[in-house]
Amino acid sequence: MEKHNDEHRPNVKLYIAVFAALLFFTGLTVAVSRLHLPRPQAIALGLTIAGIKAGLVAAVFMHLWGEKKLIPKILIGAAFFAVTLIVIDVLDGVWLTPQDTGRMAVADQHPDEGTAPTAKPTAAAPAAPAAPAAPEAK
Repeated sequence: MEKHNDEHRPNVKLYIAVFAALLFFTGLTVAVSRLHLPRPQAIALGLTIAGIKAGLVAAVFMHLWGEKKLIPKILIGAAFFAVTLIVIDVLDGVWLTPQDTGRMAVADQHPDEGTAPTAKPTAAAPAAPAAPAAPEAK
């Protein structure tokens, strides 16, 4: 009699645990959205929760938990790059916050560029000559 290899059987308990964790973090996301935190804190907390959920899905359902060493290294490098870009964007927002980044009145800052030039009326403007009439065809 041949033994069956149970290595490829789905671990139902693990899947149910991950499902429960995803439900918990979804509820946590909804609860955090009702706290009405300031926008930067709300975005950071929302991204943190979303990252945890994405990590759970990737590790368990995409079977990355038991992968060889190369794939996690690539994923860690990509995650580091993504976090670096997010940090640069957040720092840029922090540095620009003290400044007025709304619509600025261009006319106030550059009086010569604020409006379209208008024609000034002249006292004795010569009349334009009339166009010659076209000859009639027979």
